[in-house]
Amino acid sequence: MKKTLIAIAIFLLAASVYAQPKEVENQPETKTTTAPKLEGLKFTGLPLISFSTDDGFGRGVRAYATYYEDGYAPFKFQAYAQYYKTTFGYEYHEGSLDMLNFLGLGLRLRVNVGLERTLNAQWYGYGNYHDLRRIKKIKNGEIPINENTPPATQRDYYQYDDDITLNTLALTNPSTAGLRAFNPSRRILRESQNKYFYYDRIKPFANLSTENFIGDSNFKWFVGFRGQSYKIQSYQNDMENGNTVANIKTLIDNEQPLGYDATEKRRFVNGLRGAIAYDSRPRERETNPNAGIFTDFHVEGVGKGTGSNYSFTRTTATFRQYLDIAPSFFNSYDKELVFAYRLLGQKTHGDVPFFEAGRIYTMRENAEGLGGNGGVRGYSANQFVDRVMTIANAEVRLTSFKIGALGGMDFVILGYHDEGRVAPTVKEIDGKGWHKANGGGLRIVWQRNTVINISYGRSQYGSNGNFSFNHLF
Repeated sequence: MKKTLIAIAIFLLAASVYAQPKEVENQPETKTTTAPKLEGLKFTGLPLISFSTDDGFGRGVRAYATYYEDGYAPFKFQAYAQYYKTTFGYEYHEGSLDMLNFLGLGLRLRVNVGLERTLNAQWYGYGNYHDLRRIKKIKNGEIPINENTPPATQRDYYQYDDDITLNTLALTNPSTAGLRAFNPSRRILRESQNKYFYYDRIKPFANLSTENFIGDSNFKWFVGFRGQSYKIQSYQNDMENGNTVANIKTLIDNEQPLGYDATEKRRFVNGLRGAIAYDSRPRERETNPNAGIFTDFHVEGVGKGTGSNYSFTRTTATFRQYLDIAPSFFNSYDKELVFAYRLLGQKTHGDVPFFEAGRIYTMRENAEGLGGNGGVRGYSANQFVDRVMTIANAEVRLTSFKIGALGGMDFVILGYHDEGRVAPTVKEIDGKGWHKANGGGLRIVWQRNTVINISYGRSQYGSNGNFSFNHLF
């Protein structure tokens, strides 16, 4: 697999060299925003009133401070602070700094420190095929699972209402069955099973990385360190607010996958990161590109040497391209049409804990399994997880109109199509079993480097709504 990914990376990088000019300054100019030139320290910020099908309704605030100076693109530095919490118990609080030419060394420095808590983290097990209809019925209490399953001689016969379900004994032996004629009701099943695929995950983190272009080329190197610890809490025997019965054993309690020991005490998953990349996007439009290629080959190593409780290696190859469609036509109307796509493949070697198994990391993006906001945007996060994961995303971004107020805003209409597949080995990735989703929405580019994303997508079996920051890629 390692040789395969290296070959892919070499091919993508070689393709990039032939596809793009070497110097950014030699790229043809394209008409962008009519907003005034940005200089000095600028502030952007807004309340985070958001919604995600995975996390529920969210509230919080994020505030940016961005310093612009001639000779630096897309900025000299940018910092932000965020507080965010949702109705489904997701929390993400973070402070971030992104600085160019750190200490005059020509290096780009990125620092992120924060706390992430996912009260309803999801685990469906490994594999590309899950019975999603059955999963939904288990959550809704429509069918029993594990200890809620009655003997074969006492199958459901008649559901009188949400609180009364009779079994076959009520028909075959009504005079002596007594309470044995009753099975757990729909309400009992729902209250005791609605957390079957969930667990509570608490993760403080600190990430540090630096990178720089190699000479005057579009190639760049990247090194970093990801520090994080995990505390996992099962919902077994917990009783939710308003419920009358406790939760049964959850899937992680039954499977006890690698990483289940984090339910006993905090476990560390610290990783050293390295990448080689080719980036020909216009420097001043790095956050909202309309041309160029950005491809990276990223490796993360986790082990005892990094202070971790587990040992594994995660290797990811990603290719992204941005095409300005008919610029002479659209620019004449002060609009812009961009077609962007991303191809991603990841392989994990070693003993990866279940709560990290679905993590997809590149130089810039991250996702949880094939679903959620960072993968195939029509499924739940971690819906499909395995050692090999592949994703293809395509987006059409139409800048429909612009305003000069508040430092300039571009309103971008979005349409997208996603596909993905997972497997235990590369050989098992074929043309069958690809999961697909379609969607669209609106993105607002504020002062060139703040992107607000409002989108909604659907798959055959589910949906994903999202209000967040930044393009997917």
